[in-house]
Amino acid sequence: MDLETLVPHRDGMLLVSEIVSFDDGGAVTRAVVNARWPLTGPRGADPLVLIELVAQTAAVNNGWEIIQRQGPERDHRGWIVGIKSARLLVDRIALGTTLTIASRNQFAYENFREIAGTVKIENEVVAEVTLQLMQAEP
Repeated sequence: MDLETLVPHRDGMLLVSEIVSFDDGGAVTRAVVNARWPLTGPRGADPLVLIELVAQTAAVNNGWEIIQRQGPERDHRGWIVGIKSARLLVDRIALGTTLTIASRNQFAYENFREIAGTVKIENEVVAEVTLQLMQAEP
């Protein structure tokens, strides 16, 4: 399954570069900090962008779960995302840095999810994020 099938973002808003792995409960992705990203300039990326990376990684496994349950024609886009907590442990992220993002469903009930996510540079955790996702019924 490719990124564009599972993640609704396109062009400059698609921050995830590749899917490493996913299942019904979680996903791991990679991203390379790019000057085209939002909140990014010559000095690198603002760490707030790490929250969006966790959300896009969560879209991978939750999109897959909806496709498995309701079929490929089901529109699985359009999650409303709330930030329950975020610990951002860096001031900037240099351009060209490879990030590994992991998300795991901590709680799932119908169209509500609570997601725990981490972002690493090599083996160092640079963000811990908890998101709450809600998808409206079509």
